Amino acid sequence: MFKSNDIVRRQTALKGERKTYVLLGIFSAFMLHVVGIYWWFQNDDLLYPLVMLPPKAIPPFWHAIFIVLVNDTLVRQVAMAFKCLLLIYYKNGRGYNFRRQGQLLTLLEYALLLYRAFLPTPVWYRFFLNKENGSLFSSLTTGLYLTFKLTSIVEKVQFFFAAAKALTRKELQFGSHATPEQVNAAGDLCAICQEKMHAPILLRCKHIFCEDCVSEWFERERTCPLCRAMVKPPDLRTFGDGSTNLLFQLF
Repeated sequence: MFKSNDIVRRQTALKGERKTYVLLGIFSAFMLHVVGIYWWFQNDDLLYPLVMLPPKAIPPFWHAIFIVLVNDTLVRQVAMAFKCLLLIYYKNGRGYNFRRQGQLLTLLEYALLLYRAFLPTPVWYRFFLNKENGSLFSSLTTGLYLTFKLTSIVEKVQFFFAAAKALTRKELQFGSHATPEQVNAAGDLCAICQEKMHAPILLRCKHIFCEDCVSEWFERERTCPLCRAMVKPPDLRTFGDGSTNLLFQLF
């Protein structure tokens, strides 16, 4: 019995090490690709928009598209690289906390979406503010663009602060911490992992599960694993699995 338990622990440790090496490999590949692209196109005004500065010269339309697409892609890759480091930290840390990991990944994704909303602004500001098309026309197009951009940024700011608020909030959105009496009455066995409950959570439907198990469940579901009652309110989309928005931010 003890030997079989030791074998299971060793296999679990080996799987954890393999995942760590894979995540480190992905991190290295992303960062090398980002550095290589910026070095190769160092004379194409790619770096200025990263710090919210317009390009030196007024870019032609297709070159403006090129700058925006390249920066948007590479910024996402940098964010994914940092997500890999975050996953490594939580996988190798003591007291693995899936809920905390998911909240941090979600906050990082909404910070990325906010930054990506700002990213094309210096390029298109420089493009639209072209006096060769007439002073009045360039001022009108620039004003319209900045107005529409402001509404998009306000929405991203609201999502970011909602994610930050969820991170700092100690209480759970989908239930509360169960008491020892409630755990004993439920049998002290998690229906998801089929093991003794760790940090048990009482859902609003009165079913009890491990905190990590049910937090991972609610990354993709909104109902109780047993009775299918609606438990989690759809207030904020989560990115706790490390996913990212694949749509390009062109304007």
